[in-house]
Amino acid sequence: MSLGSEVTCLLKALLAFSFCVTCVYSQSYASPGLKIRMTEQAFKTCIDKMVMDRVFVTENQIQLPDETDSAKTPLGTVFYNITDIQVTGFVKPVYNVAITAGRLDLTLLNTSFTIHGNWNYDYRQLNFSDSGSVNISVAVYSLNVSIVAALDPPTARPSLKVDHCSNIIGKVTLALNGGASWFHYLFLAGTFLESVGRKAQAKICGFAKSFFETETSVLAALYPLQRDVGDDGLVIDLRPVDVPKFGDGYVEFLLNGTVFDKDDPQKFPMQAGPFPEDDEPSNQDPVSILVSEYVLSSYAYAIFGRRSLQQHSITRSSLPAPMDSFLNTTCSDETFCMGKVSPQISAQFPNADLELTVIIHPPPVIVILPGFQMAATASVGVRARLPDTSLVTVFDVRLNVTSSASVSFDNGGEGGGKRRGLRVDVTRLLTDVTLVANSTVGEIPTKVLSEAFDSLTEQYLMPKLKAATKNGFQVPLPESIELKNPALSVLKNRLLITTDIEAL
Repeated sequence: MSLGSEVTCLLKALLAFSFCVTCVYSQSYASPGLKIRMTEQAFKTCIDKMVMDRVFVTENQIQLPDETDSAKTPLGTVFYNITDIQVTGFVKPVYNVAITAGRLDLTLLNTSFTIHGNWNYDYRQLNFSDSGSVNISVAVYSLNVSIVAALDPPTARPSLKVDHCSNIIGKVTLALNGGASWFHYLFLAGTFLESVGRKAQAKICGFAKSFFETETSVLAALYPLQRDVGDDGLVIDLRPVDVPKFGDGYVEFLLNGTVFDKDDPQKFPMQAGPFPEDDEPSNQDPVSILVSEYVLSSYAYAIFGRRSLQQHSITRSSLPAPMDSFLNTTCSDETFCMGKVSPQISAQFPNADLELTVIIHPPPVIVILPGFQMAATASVGVRARLPDTSLVTVFDVRLNVTSSASVSFDNGGEGGGKRRGLRVDVTRLLTDVTLVANSTVGEIPTKVLSEAFDSLTEQYLMPKLKAATKNGFQVPLPESIELKNPALSVLKNRLLITTDIEAL
């Protein structure tokens, strides 16, 4: 029997394994937003449940192509066809992963598979033919494959290259049933089994090389290149920016990391900056995840776009009860309003309501100092709605808005789960008016306006920001992996998450 049928299941397991290492490129980016490093043992934990268990269960009933071949026997050459071939049993191998500089070595030990099919055979020299069924069991003592990752320049897609392979085929057993199988088995078994073993020994590595290097797209769809990061329809782009790096005892992934709204994928108008050259996670931590400011800034940009926070109007009716008089130009001694902040507004436009048009542009930027801040620039048009319902210009202002926040990591409770990820809690908002223009009420001190806008943002914008960030930022790891004892460090320009992992 040809090797292609015998080892398809095993090679599919290896191929699925490879997609823990790499996935489809669609374009190249200057710098990554995410850097994920996994130690050798953590990587093995990842593939154990994600790949090996799934493959060696679901592939047990795989249907293989029909085979036509011949073998020499003491009675002459027998020509045979085997049809309806099905893998009926597969023993999960003992396997080992070794990662060294530039390569990944995979060793599978002590696996075997059984195949059932129907066969018909023909001794043409004797003018004799018969048919029946056949069961074949093949033991694979070891299969050693060394894999390197490469990048195909024309397509910017990764490819896997097998630069070394060796194998040892063990015992092959055969059981023929039906017809005169008992008779033919006496003459056929030894020669046929020797032929099967010899062909397997000779062809397995060639087939493995071909399988890895030409069919890596088979399982690409199983590993999505974007994942949800919250409940608001936001996703993160997980396309690699470079070939995965194999180091001494670890594998490192450099991923794009842009967060965007899947219903409105506007291009984030920034580029990721490089991680510091000395920013190398420690191999003492099983998994290290570096998250740059770029990722969080794209997250803020997507939230502002989805929540329509980049441009909106503020009127008296949109303010909460404690602030509903704030935009009045005339108010009593017991209340606080803009008429008291700027008496000239009250004098020129008495008994009017102010209406604000706020435009935040460019989008907010996350800054990690290592304190956690978000900075934005806003243009605010202030108009007065007069008692006769006409609308007149009062002034335009430009202000900087700075928010401080605390950031923590929530593991989502026992068993991990959907909610695990970064939690951002906005704790403070400050405004600084930098320009007053087109004023129809004379000069107004910027300090006075900054204090007034501080009150407005605290009561109006703060609740909106808290609502927009309440779902947090999910860590893009498979849900079948549970994080153990995760820790968060706030570094300059980036966050570092370190954790151990366990397969669920």
